[in-house]
Amino acid sequence: MCRSRREAGEGGAVNIRGLPQVTTLMNGEQFLGANSVTTVQPNFTDIPSQLFSGATVFKSPTASLQQAGLSGTVDLLTRRPMDLKSGLTLSAAAEGQYGDKTEKWSPSANGLIAYHGDRFGVLVSAAYSDLTLGNSFRGIQDYGVALNNEGGSATNQGAFATGNNGVSRGRPVRNGAGTIIGYDVNGDGDANDAFITPQSHTAWNRITNRERFGANASLQFEINDALKLTADAFYTRQTQYDRTAGFQFQNVDWLSSPFLPTKSRDTGAVVNGYNVNTVQEYTYSLPSFDSYSETFRTKSESQNYNVQLDWQPSDQFKGTVRGIYGKASRKRDQAYTQFSLTNGTQWAYNGVGNYPTSVGGDRQFNPTGYQIYSQTATVDYSSGAPVFGFSPAFLAQASDPSRYGLKTISSEGNQYQNGDLWAVRADGEYTADNGVKLSFGGRYGERSVDQFTFDRVSPFYAGNTDNPGNPAGGCLVKWKAFDVNLNDNKCAVRDAQGNAYTAGYTRQANDPIFAGLIKQYALPAGGAPALYALDPHAMDDSEAWQNKFYPGSQNLVNPADSFTVNVSQISGYGQVSGEGVLFGMPFRANGGLQVVNTRLNVRQNIVGAPQPYGVSGVDAGDVVTKREFTDFLPAFNVAFDITDKLRARAAFSKTMTVLDFLQWGGGLNVNYAINTQVNPARFEARTADSRGNPNLNPWRATNAEASLEYYTGRSSLVAVGAFYISVDSFITTTTETRNDIPDNDGVIRRPVITNTLAQGEGGTLKGIEASARQSLADYGVNGFLGGFGVDANYTLSLGDAGLVDLAGNNQPFQDNSKHQVNAALWFEKYGLQARVAYNYRSKRLASSNYGGIRGLAQYQQPTNYLDASISYDVTPQFSLYGQASNLTGETERYYLTWPDQVFNENIYERRFIAGVRAKF
Repeated sequence: MCRSRREAGEGGAVNIRGLPQVTTLMNGEQFLGANSVTTVQPNFTDIPSQLFSGATVFKSPTASLQQAGLSGTVDLLTRRPMDLKSGLTLSAAAEGQYGDKTEKWSPSANGLIAYHGDRFGVLVSAAYSDLTLGNSFRGIQDYGVALNNEGGSATNQGAFATGNNGVSRGRPVRNGAGTIIGYDVNGDGDANDAFITPQSHTAWNRITNRERFGANASLQFEINDALKLTADAFYTRQTQYDRTAGFQFQNVDWLSSPFLPTKSRDTGAVVNGYNVNTVQEYTYSLPSFDSYSETFRTKSESQNYNVQLDWQPSDQFKGTVRGIYGKASRKRDQAYTQFSLTNGTQWAYNGVGNYPTSVGGDRQFNPTGYQIYSQTATVDYSSGAPVFGFSPAFLAQASDPSRYGLKTISSEGNQYQNGDLWAVRADGEYTADNGVKLSFGGRYGERSVDQFTFDRVSPFYAGNTDNPGNPAGGCLVKWKAFDVNLNDNKCAVRDAQGNAYTAGYTRQANDPIFAGLIKQYALPAGGAPALYALDPHAMDDSEAWQNKFYPGSQNLVNPADSFTVNVSQISGYGQVSGEGVLFGMPFRANGGLQVVNTRLNVRQNIVGAPQPYGVSGVDAGDVVTKREFTDFLPAFNVAFDITDKLRARAAFSKTMTVLDFLQWGGGLNVNYAINTQVNPARFEARTADSRGNPNLNPWRATNAEASLEYYTGRSSLVAVGAFYISVDSFITTTTETRNDIPDNDGVIRRPVITNTLAQGEGGTLKGIEASARQSLADYGVNGFLGGFGVDANYTLSLGDAGLVDLAGNNQPFQDNSKHQVNAALWFEKYGLQARVAYNYRSKRLASSNYGGIRGLAQYQQPTNYLDASISYDVTPQFSLYGQASNLTGETERYYLTWPDQVFNENIYERRFIAGVRAKF
């Protein structure tokens, strides 16, 4: 069945039969969505649903269905004038949307005007909305986790001595000779345990403002009785702000363990000789605690055009010639501001910023902040959601904005994407005298994407002559932070005594520069105090915000995430279809072959030597990869009318879907973390993400299915079917250890766990589908009760990607759920239409090998959504309607392999819509 995942309360992406490799077409052809420039499947949040008349879902492809998806295809159908009644048609609707967390009404309106004459028709429709949506989050921040163990010795007391003056928080465990072999931190008497250790716990609120406009125009002209011209244009524009305010309760040093696991459980799994324990409660010596704000501004726009000629000179032949063109752009800008509640003594110069006199001289960081590791704090996940515990002293500090110190201002990972596509195709169909149809066609198309990823860097201390070695142009810095000192030999700025100057200039949150910009936020985590943070609206213009504090901001390319990909495809198909009688049963069948030749051209940047202070590595040139592959894709479908009520169907096909372009063009991104245990502190490579590989093959599968349909009435049926998908080629995420990644100063010091993509082969997905649509009127029920009916479907989807998690469970494909249920109770009579819909998904695999730990899988817990809608036709021209989504306030909860190792939770709001619709 077809399922949609939600994004900030709205439908975002679709999967069919448990796989997200679904192609979405518009009127039978490719199109570009404004927020899906680099992806195969569009993001439905930027596509106004009011501009479509409906959608057709294909789970069994035919040879004539070009650009089909791996497990299914969705064809969105725009309105065209000759689909409407003759004459003039006018319609309009206006509505208000309300969220129970944002507590704000948002406007939305749409309208259509169309004329259908004898041989000419024209239609224009448009939709506008300005929505405010709520999304909150709590739990372990997605920075990764480690397995820290109880090992240690008398001279090195191990991981759990962090923040405790080198003394382990556990009890020493000795061997038979009396030698200390580790420290028992969970009280079970041994030192052979390992504990899942997060880098950061967090809670935040995010408000999404999504202003969206879309328009569709269509012209149709019957030139003569045999020839018809159709021209379509589809336009979308969206500006979205994602404004976040929250906190980070995080380790000072990467994935360290300044805590005791005061509630934990031995899972029985063993990694590197240690028993893996889940942790339900962490008791910390309080490390860093920061409030932060982040703003993403995404401006996107798309245009799609279609021109086609349909020719039918006789009853036996018809043909179509068609051309399409689309282009889209997406510009995403990010800004980040962080305040720390610590006194900063963990950073260089013992919490004192070393600044030139030209900017005011040395300054103490947050003088009344707390000293790290001096207080006790707890994070308890026993209830399934984090509950924090803090000391009275910390709670008092958190209520005073004068005790928050500015630590970081940055803008990184900004992405500007541009894409276009065009295609020409011709299709024909000949019907023989005996009714057999021969369909054939050819298509040539190209799609190109250019992604420019950049960070905003600022020049620091240009023209400073306090030290004769200072560069005249200063140093470029991405991390404009208090913990960054300009001491790298590649570019250093020092005072007269040779001490490196501090980059980020610190201020208190009540500094006049923040007047009116600091607000107090209540965050969605038990025990968390209301905290002060920058109002994210202040960063709506990221570049202006950087320049306000550090003038001269520059957009510097991140070569690892900048690329160009061009895909050209030439394809052709032939298909035979017909009907007849076999073994006394009427049947319909089609079969054919589609051949697709794909040419791939990928330009990636060669990333040179790393640069200091977070600046991306040097763009050292280009590497171009050219590939070509050909796929032969047969498809066969047959349906038998066993009786006038019972129908049997069967299908077989091979399918291929190209990858998202980032998976071909992306490069290596290194994640750095500060190490304060060395002097001077340095930013070290701790993890990395290899996001693309031009030598990966596309998704390929062999599909077989069979079903029975029993029609119990004019609008009632029950159906059951089985499907089997052999995924011959797929993409999986894995980890590897690389020994060639240097720290930010250019020195290679350690192996780095790298998340990467790998080619998978031999996966399977099989299952059963059952569905029913039943109307009481079909069973002779009259009156009020005759308006009731039910729609329901169930999918059992058993996927095996060839991976096993640490609990010994086979892992399915990513995003696959074993059980999926949709059910709706509806009423349609007397001008009243009402519907209550329920959706269930069992646990879903989100990622494998989380944190670089082989077998540590991230799962989403089962979800249950309840939605409702109602409308009433006051007159034939006017209707009132209402909708409600997520009535039960369902959230998305995640865990790591074992349900008692809580990971995090997305919290969505209930949404309500009230509107009026008119049509003439």
